[in-house]
Amino acid sequence: MARFHLTARSSNAKTGPIAVTTSSADTCPATCPFNNGGGCYAASGPLKLHWDKVSSGERGGSWLDLQTAIGKAKLAPGSLLRHNQAGDLPHDHGMINWPIVRYLKTIFQAAQLRAFTYTHHAQTDYNLMVVADCNAAGFTVNLSCDSEMQAARRHLEGFPSVCVVPADDARRSWEVAGVKVQTCPSQLKEGITCATCQLCTKADRACVVAFRAHGSGARKVSQRVGVDAFA
Repeated sequence: MARFHLTARSSNAKTGPIAVTTSSADTCPATCPFNNGGGCYAASGPLKLHWDKVSSGERGGSWLDLQTAIGKAKLAPGSLLRHNQAGDLPHDHGMINWPIVRYLKTIFQAAQLRAFTYTHHAQTDYNLMVVADCNAAGFTVNLSCDSEMQAARRHLEGFPSVCVVPADDARRSWEVAGVKVQTCPSQLKEGITCATCQLCTKADRACVVAFRAHGSGARKVSQRVGVDAFA
């Protein structure tokens, strides 16, 4: 069963001092190419230690417990919340669990938070419908794509999309199929965080965001990315 934990003020250097949630590992799809030893950033280092405790039940709780935690935290209206610094949207055998995601969306809306996240679930018609509904309601769900071309195509369909490029990719900004691709600003200039950038919070942004592979699994990730996949 999916579990959720709130950190009201993150010490993560990538996100900056914003609220973040961590979802249990069972929310991650088996189809994610970075899962199961594939180089996932969250599967190593201090974040993994925390993630393991959420997944085991030592920390966090149900979506109701998350609602209580957000209420107690008294987060300022309009503040950012990075949902899933580790984990993904809860699912049933690869189908995003729409009832739970709808509850999460309602919790974020009630607290007037600008919530955003990423999902690497298979891009089936059903899952895309759930993602589109979240984005329309103000809960930005970025599609994590398996190639630059896939991300460009999803962007043209109206989805906020991201992709991963090799760690040594020196490009800053380029075009794929007429769509602008922008390397994550925090990887281009020191001192930029999710808190100051906020590019991924914008569902209607004019570009795909590319993340250079990073962390202890960067070599594995770099070997996996770049395939022209579209599912």
